[in-house]
Amino acid sequence: MLELISRPADMTPEWMTQVLRAAGMLAEGRVAALAFEFIGTGKIGDNARFTLQYEGAPQGAPETVVGKFPAEDETARSMAGAQGAYYNEVMFYRQLAGRTAMRTPTIYASVINAQRDEFILLMQDLAPAEPGSQLVGARLEQTRMVLGEAANLAAAFYADDSVANLDFVMSPTRDGSGALAQQYLQQCWPLFLERFGDSLAEEAQAFGFRYVNAHNHFATRHPGPRTLVHGDLRIENILFTDQQCWTVDWQTPQESSPLTDISYFLGSSLEVDQRRAWEVDIISEYLERLAALGVVLDRDACWAQYREQAMHGLLLTILGASFSSPGERSDLMFRTVIQRQLQHCLDLDAGDFLP
Repeated sequence: MLELISRPADMTPEWMTQVLRAAGMLAEGRVAALAFEFIGTGKIGDNARFTLQYEGAPQGAPETVVGKFPAEDETARSMAGAQGAYYNEVMFYRQLAGRTAMRTPTIYASVINAQRDEFILLMQDLAPAEPGSQLVGARLEQTRMVLGEAANLAAAFYADDSVANLDFVMSPTRDGSGALAQQYLQQCWPLFLERFGDSLAEEAQAFGFRYVNAHNHFATRHPGPRTLVHGDLRIENILFTDQQCWTVDWQTPQESSPLTDISYFLGSSLEVDQRRAWEVDIISEYLERLAALGVVLDRDACWAQYREQAMHGLLLTILGASFSSPGERSDLMFRTVIQRQLQHCLDLDAGDFLP
């Protein structure tokens, strides 16, 4: 059985050699030495790039690989482990990644402990692809790449009821997570407003209050066929080149509306003026991509789902900020995203779908 190494500083050349041989990446030779640097801006998991030095390795062995580990931040690590985020991601790659054409990194090894709070994912280094930034916002060409990837995922699992039976896929209608999340939101919202309310208009704050007291209704209401969604499809969880992108950070897979991921991306990852200018065309192209993949949906019904799912990301932003330690960059990110998301909800009259 492969040993669990859950801190980058504990990584050894021997462990790396064993993994790369098992993955078919190292037919002969061995990893003689390695070094690492932290990459990315994740809050509930840490990513490290390992640079490898070989002894007698064949041509084609990777020069670098990426490891994903539990967060060093104790608050974030405890919350993520208790909520199953690490387990969810490991199991997604093991069981579901191969069933969709959505681009994801190749996984060389995955290990998780019985308590589900310590893990490692060793994966392909996708450099020179780089994640976008919530602080900058997505360009139109990036947004069009993402809609294609979101369509690939939604079409692969559309109306697949078996997904809801997987213990690593969140299903509010089955597991009661909507009611529990509402309790957390009601507890966290006042403190969230203390930190970020000065940047939110009165109308936005009023909508947030209404939402946190009706989250369970939102989470369980969708009446149509569901699909597997990434759940946190924002620009910092996507690695881009000029031609294509890969989706990472699969800690929140769930069953939901096929409009969930694309609505969340537009609301969280685009500047407000650009989202307003692009959203009608983007949703039209998204439906065309789904139709080409065999999922034909009614346009008016889908626009209604797009409007309703504008609320999807509020949970992630409010609880994400509440269960992670304050920091200059992360606080600016949460502030930027909640402003965009609440304006998205107001622009689309998402409150029409609340009691």
